[in-house]
Amino acid sequence: MKRLLWLGLLFISSSWLFFIPIFTSTEWKTGVFFLTIGILCNIIALRKDKPKQIDKKHLVLLIPLVLSILIINYPYNIGLIVLAIGLLVYAVTNQLKYEKTHAVIAGISLSGVIFTIQTALFPFYSIIVSHGHRIDILSPIVSSVGNLLGLKTSVNNGIVFVQTFQQTYPFTTTLEKLGFYTWFNILIGFLVLLVLLYGKRKILLNIFIFFIGSFLYLILRYVAFIHLYISTVELDIFWNPWYMSISFIPLALLLMKILPLKDGDIGTIFSKNLKINRKQVTALVMIFIFVFSMIGAFAFQDPGCKKNGRVLIDEYHSDWEDTTKPLTKDWYGMLSTYNYYSWAEWLNHYYHVERNNNTLTTSLLENYDILILKCPTNSYSTQEIWSVVQFVEKGGGLYLIGDHTDVFGMNTFLNQVSDYFGIRFKTDATYELGTGMMSVYEPDDMFPHTTVQNVKQFDFMTSCTLEAPFTSENVIIGNRLISEPGTYSTENFFRESTASPESEYGFLLQVVAVKYGKGRVVAFSDSTVFSSFSMFSDGYQSFTLGVMEYLNRVNSYQYLNTVLFAVAIFSLIVSIYLLRNERKTKILFLFLLVGLLSFSTAKPVFSYMIGLHYPLPNAHSDYIQVCFDQEYSGFNVSLQPTLGLYYEKDNYGTFYVWTQRVGCIPSLEKTLEGATKKGDIVVFINPIKSFETEDVDTVTNFVENGGRILLMDSIRNSDSTANELIGNFGIWINYNTAHRGLHHSFNDSSDNSTIGNITSPYLSITGGERVLFSENNETYASVAEFYNETTGKTGKIVVVVDSYSFSDPIMGGAFTEPDERQMQIFNTEFFIFEELLLNDISTP
Repeated sequence: MKRLLWLGLLFISSSWLFFIPIFTSTEWKTGVFFLTIGILCNIIALRKDKPKQIDKKHLVLLIPLVLSILIINYPYNIGLIVLAIGLLVYAVTNQLKYEKTHAVIAGISLSGVIFTIQTALFPFYSIIVSHGHRIDILSPIVSSVGNLLGLKTSVNNGIVFVQTFQQTYPFTTTLEKLGFYTWFNILIGFLVLLVLLYGKRKILLNIFIFFIGSFLYLILRYVAFIHLYISTVELDIFWNPWYMSISFIPLALLLMKILPLKDGDIGTIFSKNLKINRKQVTALVMIFIFVFSMIGAFAFQDPGCKKNGRVLIDEYHSDWEDTTKPLTKDWYGMLSTYNYYSWAEWLNHYYHVERNNNTLTTSLLENYDILILKCPTNSYSTQEIWSVVQFVEKGGGLYLIGDHTDVFGMNTFLNQVSDYFGIRFKTDATYELGTGMMSVYEPDDMFPHTTVQNVKQFDFMTSCTLEAPFTSENVIIGNRLISEPGTYSTENFFRESTASPESEYGFLLQVVAVKYGKGRVVAFSDSTVFSSFSMFSDGYQSFTLGVMEYLNRVNSYQYLNTVLFAVAIFSLIVSIYLLRNERKTKILFLFLLVGLLSFSTAKPVFSYMIGLHYPLPNAHSDYIQVCFDQEYSGFNVSLQPTLGLYYEKDNYGTFYVWTQRVGCIPSLEKTLEGATKKGDIVVFINPIKSFETEDVDTVTNFVENGGRILLMDSIRNSDSTANELIGNFGIWINYNTAHRGLHHSFNDSSDNSTIGNITSPYLSITGGERVLFSENNETYASVAEFYNETTGKTGKIVVVVDSYSFSDPIMGGAFTEPDERQMQIFNTEFFIFEELLLNDISTP
């Protein structure tokens, strides 16, 4: 009956594929289904174990379980929840004196223990695969087995080439294609069972049999999938969670035959008395130190010694993403916004930024704290490289910014420098696995790196991937990614296909950091996101400041991570030695009990330390912040350089970016409260959410303290709530049906309908001071001022109709070279901001 434990392990291990977005988006319902099947298999497998009275002291485990469940985020607390359910079942049945639930208690508890240990080891898996996917050493074996099974294969440079009648397919042998993650989880569960069931000799023998049997199966499975791919030409067969789960059922059946798990009695996992002597108390202390120190070894971040924030951006070696030419009201086209000018100017409000147009020398770099090498299009000399390396070794911060497919040779030139720090920019491009779309990264709150601790979401615009040492700091490990090699045969070096059998996929390294001597290095793989057309969205600002704060430090205690790791290993050895004569189930219980208590202590401690030592900096000079409200407004801002997005009717990306042309810094704010606290100007576009009294009070207080409000509405907005807000300030938007002709009206070339206030019906404004109006004396832009005698500040509310004139279908995209009509709209936006909103504005 214990053979069913193998099926239990398989379903528990496969459930992770649905809980964690490694290859696909999460499907928690399917994950729960698989986990439930696994638990049921374990319960059935343990039915014949001898029931014994469980020591009630085991219920003390519920205390750290509950603490950890609250501290650890989903889905990493699922194993703890399952384990807690097992203990609660015991508590209830014991209270009711029902004695036939031993298999249920043991099956649920065992499943929870296995799932929890798999969770604890998951970070090691993500580090391993993100730093090395390919296993070229196995390719000759795959080729040989494939030839025996009817394929025509050969191997070159670790790639298995499979010849068919139509074409030749290249296959890289990677951990993902072999199904390593599912196998890894099964291995973890198997080791737990071995420890509970067998002595040392049988453990070693069973491990040997398991490795031989599973290795042969993984090779045969991979060859079978190659056959299937050739028949279907569908790459998702390699990473689809359902295919992967089903494909491991034969392995479970094989292991049921060769490793039947007959011996032992897992039903006694929580059955013996819990008597703790003095030696065991020492062991418990060592377990606590082990877990705490192990977490610290990975989570502790050297606070360092903060520097002066003097930043040098190297322009001498770069002809791309220029920082020197201003974004003005006179220069348009792709290069006007496809540059780093806004990024560098904004950064100068927080640090002291200068540009370099000369050779990099040691004497030059001595005057700066951070050096930024971005998008190089020319090579570095040996002396320059040596000067940069010395700069970092002495305590300098180095920021390396590359991009996809070695475009313009920038990754090749960056690697001249990065190789000295063990980092390499690869010549590939990344996409979202399965869709081919641009990828999105959402940081996990389980010990995020200091640079991303304040980032909620980061939208990549096609990055390359990185190679780095295992000892490096993994800033961003992207998930659900596929990496497609670049090619020199197409523009910008993109392949026509974004999914081929030689691609790597799963967890890929996109941002990495290393400490070198007294200095630090950060390598970033997607230069586009900091361009002027996209910089002020999607977490780019928080990320930039996080990186700069990290680099603006001289290392002080970088050795502490190694010390903590050594302490952890020592404590583990001592604790095992002190408990060597105890029952294995008791040892497991003590490790769970104290380990969870230690984790519940370590997580908040190290998270607090990271937040304390690496807060985002405050600007040292003022700038005008324009906050676009997203809580009440019904518009979209999409800033990716994809032409199709420019014609979405609710997209106002160009209007958003153009605020930079009048010297403002725009931002998207999810809440009205956040917008009014952060912004000098708050923009509402097509409001659709009802304004409650407290919302009106928030806006009123904002205006009374000198804040500026811009509200734009459209006849297309049938759910408008604009008057609920602006009516409190004596301004109303009116719905008109009579035909009128207005100045500043524009034609929509996409559907040949007339846009602006010359349609029937149309909008007009009453109240406030008219600033833009028609020949028929109807207002379509009005302003109301409110002077605060106490503060001496003047607040304003500006109302404009029709907002659709400022949408991307009319204004074009951020790369647009405007025609006469579009230039008229651009100038109208500039007039609204410069003459109405920015005029006599005061900043904090």
